[in-house]
Amino acid sequence: MEITSKTKQLGVIGHPIGHSFSPALHSFIARVTGDDYVYTAFHVLPENVGDAIRGMRALGIRGINVTAPHKLAVMEYLDEISPQAALLGSVNTIVNNNGRLCGYNTDGEGFYRALVNAGINAEGAKILVMGCGGVVKPTLTRIIQAKPESITLVNRTKAKCEAMSEKMYKSTGFRVKTELESFDFDIVLNTTSAGMAPQLDALPIDSIDEIESCDFIHSGMACVDMIYNPEETLFLREARKRGAKTLNGLDMLIYQGIIANELFMNRKLPEGIANQIRREVFKR
Repeated sequence: MEITSKTKQLGVIGHPIGHSFSPALHSFIARVTGDDYVYTAFHVLPENVGDAIRGMRALGIRGINVTAPHKLAVMEYLDEISPQAALLGSVNTIVNNNGRLCGYNTDGEGFYRALVNAGINAEGAKILVMGCGGVVKPTLTRIIQAKPESITLVNRTKAKCEAMSEKMYKSTGFRVKTELESFDFDIVLNTTSAGMAPQLDALPIDSIDEIESCDFIHSGMACVDMIYNPEETLFLREARKRGAKTLNGLDMLIYQGIIANELFMNRKLPEGIANQIRREVFKR
């Protein structure tokens, strides 16, 4: 593709950034759609976030994705923040509209689209969430909008669960449980790093006192892992052995990127592009 003075510049900022799949994902979308843009990864140290965002405005960069640890820090440099991003308290996508910088968060919606695409229905479901890291708030917020019957949050540190439950109640009016009252669940979600290198032989339940084994998992249940590398974690392998439906984190990554790209380019992408990306970019 020829780069001209009309070619739009897109990118992603983070620290570190070498692991990011965003350049490959967005470059593939450009080839499919014929949109005239290039997408680059920028390594930005935490102390340089303000300069990076000011540079985005000064250089006319059309859009950037924001990854850890900058999703909160970028917010003070923006002109506008979408209601969803304000509710979540973090931004992962910034669009430059003629010098006015607008912040969005596509994480929660990306996760939810992945569930829908896999045929996993959160409405009326009893959901167990393991872990209480940075991805939990956008995930819970979007799940709550789907009107589940209940959500139970468990973590190594119970105080973090209680603090998150209070945050969710204040922002959504939904009370997330922090006590494991039973093992009757429809969806089990792992948001911890257990199962990812260097913890390939770890299970998310290893650090959770209330759960002794995976024996509560059964057919008819859906087990979801935020991890996409490896393709099947030990948790998903154990769930599959017990007959549960399984889903890894790849589709969440793909869908949040698709939503961000639609914001950058102000248009909808063609149906089926998620499957194309999975097949041709990630070879899955």
